[in-house]
Amino acid sequence: MPVIDAGISAATGGTCLGAAGVLYVADRLPWINKLAAKIKSPQIQVLLVLTASIGLVSTPVGQLINRATTAVDGFVDGLAGEWTGFGVMFALALAALLWLISDFMSGVETRTLLLAAFVPPLTVMIPGSLGDGAASALGFIATQVGSLVMWLMGG
Repeated sequence: MPVIDAGISAATGGTCLGAAGVLYVADRLPWINKLAAKIKSPQIQVLLVLTASIGLVSTPVGQLINRATTAVDGFVDGLAGEWTGFGVMFALALAALLWLISDFMSGVETRTLLLAAFVPPLTVMIPGSLGDGAASALGFIATQVGSLVMWLMGG
């Protein structure tokens, strides 16, 4: 991943995390929470936290996490079976994603924000080329979101 793409991904992640924090605080202020309720602030917060997590995981840190889990999986293969690490991490990532979608549709809670933060790292932690491919795909998404924001701002 080129340095510029990693920078855009990290900037996108940081900006989205900051915006989610501002909305989180705005929801708790009595004089502005009525406006925040009208714009579906909790759902926007979840999307911002998810985008922030994607942006931060799609930097070279995400690929480092994938390499580390792949190495640990290679060590554990002899003890637990060849596909155990892949199966466990894939199941965890899929369960967290389904839980996130369910919470998002039924009502946003603090747990939903945490799931939004942890789904991308869990996806990148899938050992092997699938996790590496997920990191690259998430990087593409973060770069596109960052480019869209720059275009909207006239950059």
